[in-house]
Amino acid sequence: MHVRRILEETITRRPVHLTLIDPPKQTAKRAEEIAAAADGLGTDGFLVGGSTGVEQANLTETVSAIKEVSNKPVIFFPGQSKVFSMSFDAVLFLTLLNSRNVDFLIRTQAQSALILKKLDVEILPTGYLVIEPGMSVGEMGESDLIERDNFWTASGYAVAAEMLGVKYIYLECGSGSPVTVPPDMVRAIKKVVDVPVIVGGGIRTAAVARQLILAGADIIITGTVVERHEYKQRLSEIIKAVTE
Repeated sequence: MHVRRILEETITRRPVHLTLIDPPKQTAKRAEEIAAAADGLGTDGFLVGGSTGVEQANLTETVSAIKEVSNKPVIFFPGQSKVFSMSFDAVLFLTLLNSRNVDFLIRTQAQSALILKKLDVEILPTGYLVIEPGMSVGEMGESDLIERDNFWTASGYAVAAEMLGVKYIYLECGSGSPVTVPPDMVRAIKKVVDVPVIVGGGIRTAAVARQLILAGADIIITGTVVERHEYKQRLSEIIKAVTE
């Protein structure tokens, strides 16, 4: 499966929706139910991972559960842990652009790069930028959070990352954030980069997703929505806003 080709061919026609499933947030059985529902509603693929609590057992079980019910791409969203599943179709190879800690900029990536290359895993090089409020990912990643009205700094990071060779820019307010990345920030960044822009964190309604799409987001990530028991209607509305 050539995940980058699938994503970018889709982006030429319309924006992409990915469903984020965080392994410690539910059982593997529940993950299977969520994946089946999201697949049926039209999501384009899945991110699996999170900032904390991801262990080898819950990661492997979650990926296997998703694969049981969907043939769509399953992409690793790495966090603090060093676990991995051979069933992933690709890996978001993240550099946390606004971290104060060199581990999140390059050192952790250097520790895993030779292994990933030997395993011949598809890599999606991604510049990851955490915007206020940042939530746990901002704290765990020791980020100098980008202020919500500081479009200049955010755009500078994005352009620098593109110049260094990343293939995606990922703008994130953090899982569970009460707000999303400001659409005007997305719009400002889209004006200065040519790579696809991913936006996640705080996207709980179709209206918010639509605002981000109109601002230029190429890929929308939703995760917190599917952690609720009554999520199908809300998820359906969001996916339609993104893909239609």
